[in-house]
Amino acid sequence: MNLSFDLSPHDTLTVHLREGDEQTSVSAKPSSAAVTSLRRALDAAVTDGYGECFWPGTTGGQYWWIFKRDAERMETVAMWTRGGASLWEHVFRATDAVSWVEERVRSEASRLGLA
Repeated sequence: MNLSFDLSPHDTLTVHLREGDEQTSVSAKPSSAAVTSLRRALDAAVTDGYGECFWPGTTGGQYWWIFKRDAERMETVAMWTRGGASLWEHVFRATDAVSWVEERVRSEASRLGLA
């Protein structure tokens, strides 16, 4: 899995995700709140095996981040919904080493001054 952050105009954090041929981007603002909630969810998964957070989508709807730890593997899932009666749609899913996911999220947040 590859994961990188981008800070766009109007304080929007965009997370770029890639696993093989599958790639997508998920955005939310304000960037500091987005990073804080993502890191809390990741920390909960590292500690307790499961963590999640919700981001209001910049173009409407809502994103649901899910982190699930199994031994030294971390499953990362992003889902999206428009809300109301609509269902959650798959956006991204990949599994990688816990240490890699932790390091990548922390280093990307630090790189943008959002640590």
